[in-house]
Amino acid sequence: MGRDLDNAVKSQILNVCRQVAAPHNVIAVAVSDPHVWGYADEKSDIGVVLIAGSPRLMLRHQLKPLKDGTVSLLAVDQKTFERDVERDWLGGLLVENMLTPYEPLVGSAFLWEREVKAKKRIVTEILTNLVLEYPYMSSELLIKPEYFMFEAMARKAALYPPVAYRFQNLLNSGLREKNRESIMKGFRAALESVALEGLVSFSDEYIRIEEKYVTSTRRRKLRVVSLLKVVRSSVLRYSLEAFPKMMRSLMEDYRLYAKNFPDVGSSWDTLVPQLEDPKKHMFIPTPLGLVSLSDEMTIQDFVRRTVPDSQELKMDIRKLGGVLNAVYALRLHRDNEEERYIVKVFRNWLGWKWFPLALWALGTRGFAVLGKSRMEREYALNKCLSSRGVNVPRIIYMSPKERLIFQEYVEGENLARITEETRSSKRDVTELAATFRQVGRAVAEVHKLDVALGDCKPENIIVKPNGTICFVDLEQAERGGDQPWDIAELLFYSGLHASLLSTDSVRMMAGEFIEGYMEASGRVENMKKAVTLKYVKVFFFTPPHVLSAIFNTFRERLKGEKTED
Repeated sequence: MGRDLDNAVKSQILNVCRQVAAPHNVIAVAVSDPHVWGYADEKSDIGVVLIAGSPRLMLRHQLKPLKDGTVSLLAVDQKTFERDVERDWLGGLLVENMLTPYEPLVGSAFLWEREVKAKKRIVTEILTNLVLEYPYMSSELLIKPEYFMFEAMARKAALYPPVAYRFQNLLNSGLREKNRESIMKGFRAALESVALEGLVSFSDEYIRIEEKYVTSTRRRKLRVVSLLKVVRSSVLRYSLEAFPKMMRSLMEDYRLYAKNFPDVGSSWDTLVPQLEDPKKHMFIPTPLGLVSLSDEMTIQDFVRRTVPDSQELKMDIRKLGGVLNAVYALRLHRDNEEERYIVKVFRNWLGWKWFPLALWALGTRGFAVLGKSRMEREYALNKCLSSRGVNVPRIIYMSPKERLIFQEYVEGENLARITEETRSSKRDVTELAATFRQVGRAVAEVHKLDVALGDCKPENIIVKPNGTICFVDLEQAERGGDQPWDIAELLFYSGLHASLLSTDSVRMMAGEFIEGYMEASGRVENMKKAVTLKYVKVFFFTPPHVLSAIFNTFRERLKGEKTED
């Protein structure tokens, strides 16, 4: 398959280009069509892009006969071409020829420089969108360079589906490696350039987004800008449907696709989903190895992966938790040993299940609702805290498409149960107070890392058998965040569990938390804000005498303490 262009044909093409450009000079000429891509036949026109030194706007298409064939010529002035390279001025119509393999006949250095420039712009836009899509997890991603090629293809096919024929022809099994390497040469050069600017770094065969770039991008709040840009490109694409060069070349790709793959569906609306999923080339690290963001592992798949077929296995799955979260305890029994895991399923909080929580904290605290966002926070903040010595459950595996996270089971008792057992006289109140002092220290250590836990209920704080404090359920955690909320939720929720304790016991509990928080150099400002009306009003279900005891303890203990400027 394929039809090479000999020197005689190339000479004819250059003569045609000089005639079309006259009286202006020829800046560059490139053949960008199935002849270069490897699947042209005797009926195929020769697609050529001419960049002329015209001072005026030039954007026209012509069919020119050769001795053996026809040239489909797109002529453009240099200024218009440069604007499309730099700003997607024509929706990438001209730049598209730089994204697929091409053969330069004139101006190879000029074309290479513009190819890298165009691909660098595309890489930067993709990086920005990755940060916006995964604001918490983006710095953890390990990205293969091929991701940017496949993501660029997916975006173009989403805006103009018929172009999927071209991409499928380019990357069929016989031509895939040759064309892929040709396309990736420019993307690798673009990635090296953005690495020099500090946007990304190389880690073996992967790309990592630098934390500084993640932070600066999140602050810029570019969602609306990006959306408007996509809309503009989309409108331009559809407004140019009648543009002869575009439609003629795409019809040629359709003809060749139907010829070469007669047994495969040829409707573009079914072809677009068949393009390679870019997320196959993005990974996150777990103890069981790298996980692709396209991973669809189920609980049963996880069990099959972790337990060899030769071993006898008994598996128990038990649902835990309340209404909003699907959390399961997974037990694997094998060879007289037991392994325990926690499996979290991150569904969207929609409808009546979500409404009471939104109403409860209205005006005080916002919550992440979408399952994808909550899963991302759980993973990213777990990695962030564990790397800094904070006790959190170890993540064993993650299945992004199934929205599953597999975590180690943490042995111990949660703070709510300890408080309730103290209320029922099964524990001594001094033991409870000492525990709250430890919890105060642990919460302060998290806050000093500029992280808020987000959902700091006593149920989410586990006291291990050795007395270590472990934080679980990090799906509402965030860098920065509302740290006073953590303190308010922890203490006033604990007050609900301690409702039958004496006022003196409640004051002791709150006082020991304050001591622990201050011992670990927690911010006084956080504690003072935690007992303001903004937060106290949310916990209307906690008995008034308990609220009053906690409030007065804070007021008395923090009197005279100076806040940071």
